[in-house]
Amino acid sequence: MVRKLYGKPGEFLEENRGFLLENEALVQLNLGNAQAHREEACHPGLLFGRYEENGEMCLLFGNTAPWNICLNAPQGMEKSMEAAGDLARYLGEENIEIAGVTAREDLAKAFMEAYGGEFSLRSSMDIMVLKRVIQPEKLPGAVRKTTGDDMGLVAQWCHGFYLDIHGEDHSLEDIRKEQGGRVENGLYYLFEAPGEGAVSMAAAFRDLPHGTCISGVYTPPQHRGKGYCQNTVAAICQEKLNEGKEYCTLFVDKKNPISNRVYQKIGFEIIENCYEYKLVK
Repeated sequence: MVRKLYGKPGEFLEENRGFLLENEALVQLNLGNAQAHREEACHPGLLFGRYEENGEMCLLFGNTAPWNICLNAPQGMEKSMEAAGDLARYLGEENIEIAGVTAREDLAKAFMEAYGGEFSLRSSMDIMVLKRVIQPEKLPGAVRKTTGDDMGLVAQWCHGFYLDIHGEDHSLEDIRKEQGGRVENGLYYLFEAPGEGAVSMAAAFRDLPHGTCISGVYTPPQHRGKGYCQNTVAAICQEKLNEGKEYCTLFVDKKNPISNRVYQKIGFEIIENCYEYKLVK
């Protein structure tokens, strides 16, 4: 088995273009990170590579600090598990720091077993894809893009989102710094209901060659169970498909089957799982 490291993320994108484009929704984290740093020189904190056996790719990986190392591999390939273990041992031997690992469950487990140490589960998600919107019952109101005037509201709702999904209490100041540009550029969307104002939120800011990732979906507790989330996400997806995207994708918490069913009702289907483990220092 051969391990190959790339000098630039762009080289990773070029050599693995076929697999990456055929599996965009599954590899979107590595694909997006590599695109964002395409022409930068790789180093331990920006590390992209692949494993192959007799010329056949069996594992792709990307480490973009401070984020987790991300692993992708073809389904049903035993060599992929072996490669994940070898990668873990290589990182340890070279003293290359990682924050954790994000991967399909079997890859993540093979990696962690070989790496050693203690990992904690941060999230267990299903990756879902929609290619045609099944329109939900239309509610009074409309979806609009955010402007800078919405920053305060979006920051508060992002705070609620992080608490709900990860149990993390992010500061409003940090959220403003992280999301401010996205809010001002209209990458967040709000559903406004008559007499209620904004009642639900979602974002679309990971643009892929053929698709768009929907994220940051949040409805305050007092507005849940009324269909606002469905209407918001369906409207965004229809907009993106009308603009020429072939699909929309999102990550759904496995611990929340209600959300899973909500998205399935408007056309999303599960295509793979994705587990995120943090390395406990």
